[in-house]
Amino acid sequence: MKRFLLVLYWFVSMHTLFSQVTFSDTIYQFRRENDILYGTATNYAGNEVPLFLDLYKPIGDNNLNRPLLVLVHGGSWIAGNRNEQEIQLLAKWYAKFGYVVASVSYRLGFHPSIGNGSNIVTCPLVTVESNCVYPADSAEMVRALYRAMQDVKGAIRYLKGRAIEDSVCTSNVFLAGVSAGGFNALAAAMLDVDSEKPILAGSLSPAPGPATTLDYCHNYFNLQGSNISLSRPDLGSIDGEIALNGFNSRVKGIANYYGGMMENLLELSNGPLPALYLFHQTNDVVVACNYTRLLGEFSFGCLAPLGFLGCQQIWNTPRAYGSCGIQTLIENNNYPILFTDDIVQNGGPNCLADPPGHSLLSIFQRAKNAATFFAPLIAEDSSCYTTGVSNVQHSFSIQPNPTTNRFSILSSELPVSLQIFNLEGRLVYAAKLEALNANNFQVDELPAGIYHITLQLKSGAKVTQKLMKISP
Repeated sequence: MKRFLLVLYWFVSMHTLFSQVTFSDTIYQFRRENDILYGTATNYAGNEVPLFLDLYKPIGDNNLNRPLLVLVHGGSWIAGNRNEQEIQLLAKWYAKFGYVVASVSYRLGFHPSIGNGSNIVTCPLVTVESNCVYPADSAEMVRALYRAMQDVKGAIRYLKGRAIEDSVCTSNVFLAGVSAGGFNALAAAMLDVDSEKPILAGSLSPAPGPATTLDYCHNYFNLQGSNISLSRPDLGSIDGEIALNGFNSRVKGIANYYGGMMENLLELSNGPLPALYLFHQTNDVVVACNYTRLLGEFSFGCLAPLGFLGCQQIWNTPRAYGSCGIQTLIENNNYPILFTDDIVQNGGPNCLADPPGHSLLSIFQRAKNAATFFAPLIAEDSSCYTTGVSNVQHSFSIQPNPTTNRFSILSSELPVSLQIFNLEGRLVYAAKLEALNANNFQVDELPAGIYHITLQLKSGAKVTQKLMKISP
């Protein structure tokens, strides 16, 4: 009976293999791999910090060429993390659509204001952690964004480098970011010409010395007792130094969830502009939908009336284009970019909204809207056949198939390696090949089930077939 059910599953899976996949319907379950180190980098205080990501992978999708979504959290470059609830919900939905999702961490922190920020004792709108959002000067947020952009680019290259292990198509890579993560995603995708590097990301005079009362800010981003360097060296190339493995950091599309751009990154581009999905609320007081200072509406509209309580305005923040401002840039300049907006028209800045216009409404619907926008881009890529069988005009045979304990392959073109993946996309077997006909691959230790065998050919092409392992 067990063998019958397995054979039945074989035929059913072969049918679904060729059915249309939309990558915008919640078809799959998923599993999660946590705390994967993708690199290290030097933070604002001169200390080396490790950078991690979590992977969310579909289960049972029979796809060796999944689209990849790199998801970036927000938090004004001083807070947030890859495990916060909003990020986990977005990651879950995209994985259920059929994406491999990487939720990434990046370097946080910048030198805080020596003016001590706001009065956290009496000001009701400022917490101890958010008090660290007062930057020392106008360079600090720009430099924080630049460091984060380098990290996101490094994460993309790292993930492309392990594409076979994760069953990812390197041609179908997308970015999504929330708030500050939206800024990071847009910069990682569009700041791709050396001349776009901000002047403030170069070598600057040292940062003003931090007030003793703000030492706790440094403890968020550095090991307690670490040296806090005030020097501000050149931050390096636009690509950074993480995962320089021969892959590029190009992506096919971006989902911007109430983030923006500090500069117009649409004017110059090293290649086609990626497709762009824009979500925002017009009553946002953290990142205004149009063009104004970051936190400007919050600072001058929400904090200012409470000045008598010790609530100080936030100075030195850069101006930025929110989603409405980006849309205006595109339309006024006729930039050659495919985009769609999902902007909620709910009035002007509103300090009394809870939260104040800066929350991702209907998380599932926004994820689905962006995924629906991206779906045709995934399907159009002839180099990446998304239903799990290679489109290379080459085949090989597996004998016997089904098998109980061993198999051989016959190939008309010289293969150089063989890999076996289970239906969760996990690599379970690998071997180098040196002959057209390779015999007696032992699979005794593999449990009964359906597997994908991928051959890397000498020509550089990859071909894939299914293998069914049954119990003796």
